[in-house]
Amino acid sequence: MEGKLNEEVHRSVRLVLAEGYKQIVVDLAKVPWLNSSGIGTLMGCRTECVEQGGRFAVAAANEKITELFTTLMLTTVLELYPTVDEAVQALEENTDGS
Repeated sequence: MEGKLNEEVHRSVRLVLAEGYKQIVVDLAKVPWLNSSGIGTLMGCRTECVEQGGRFAVAAANEKITELFTTLMLTTVLELYPTVDEAVQALEENTDGS
């Protein structure tokens, strides 16, 4: 099931990009942990978004996941926000040129 979940997330991001949306926020509030496959999925989604001129943010990651991102130095490439609202606001401000 895990591989299928990763495929679903990646497929969903691709569909949203194909519809013309370039600012994507992934809500991790209900995700208790990530393994290498999950991290790979997020990074793949981020890469596709950035390649299409967009931005990709991760919101509401728990402390365990945030520590993992920090340990792997992914905080240098992932935009992390405590809440979905803060992520959306940050992406909108950038889009508006603020």
